[in-house]
Amino acid sequence: MDAFDAYVVDQDGRGLITAGLARRHVHELRSPGVLIRVQYSSLNYKDALAMRGEPGIVKRFPHVPGIDAAGVLADDPTAAPVLVTGHGLGTEVWGGYGDYIRVPDDWIIPIPAGLTARDSMVLGTAGLTAALSVDALLQAGLEPDGGEILVTGATGGVGTLAVALLANLGFTVVAMTRKPAEQTYLRGLGAARVMAPADGDASDKALHRAQWAGVVDTVGGEVLAQVLKAVAYGGAVATCGMAAGTRFQGSVFPFILRGVRLLGIDSVQCPRAVREDLWARLAGPWRPSHLADIERVVDRQGLGPAAMTLLQGARTGRTLVVVTGA
Repeated sequence: MDAFDAYVVDQDGRGLITAGLARRHVHELRSPGVLIRVQYSSLNYKDALAMRGEPGIVKRFPHVPGIDAAGVLADDPTAAPVLVTGHGLGTEVWGGYGDYIRVPDDWIIPIPAGLTARDSMVLGTAGLTAALSVDALLQAGLEPDGGEILVTGATGGVGTLAVALLANLGFTVVAMTRKPAEQTYLRGLGAARVMAPADGDASDKALHRAQWAGVVDTVGGEVLAQVLKAVAYGGAVATCGMAAGTRFQGSVFPFILRGVRLLGIDSVQCPRAVREDLWARLAGPWRPSHLADIERVVDRQGLGPAAMTLLQGARTGRTLVVVTGA
């Protein structure tokens, strides 16, 4: 086993970016660690950016994207399946769009009973991020009978799973989306109602009518700025995305007059103990019951169009990438 297939992003001498399936060699997996045969990966916003050679995400060329991977140890294919998300996978080291990855041992999480390798990649980084967001709201003291929880960007990967997790825990979830045609989909995941960003108060007032007990914000930008103004006293906002922008303008009033907490969510470098705990919950009491409805399946040949659709904001749910299969 010297050569393998991978979805490779490269740059020629003129700066032209190319991407597609190519043969690579195991010795090119230069990172130290454990060799894993990848069965499944997923398509995330960061992967789509990497596929077009985005500076800051792709560290060097050639590169293999894929910040998620699930599979088996190459030297013991009968062992229980494992997963890798975050750390430097798909950014610092070649990622899950290759038949093989090599990563440090402490990046590897055994897939807990209750999830298959395929299930774990329907969840992937988005599932872990949603779980971190929900856990942050719970640790902030939010309870199901405390009022409505807003999820922004609700048809995206993190948003979809956050709606499902919160609804399963008994919260009243309001899903915010720019896609009115997806109301049935979101209600099927457990959303009590669906709204568009334009339905909220977009005035320049420092505070809006207190409306949300808590928020999972997956988009950032101006959406986050407006949402903060409408969080009720003692509420909390878990923020984890930037699809609407990396900056937002606001005032200190939500924080000093209503005691609102802004909770940053990072799924890339979060500690191993936290990962293991949340993956155990996702495999057990928090396991979403809608995984089959959430997944959209592509192989590596279909990654280009799927990434374009994702960057255009037209993709719903989670995109499972079949690499070598079970």
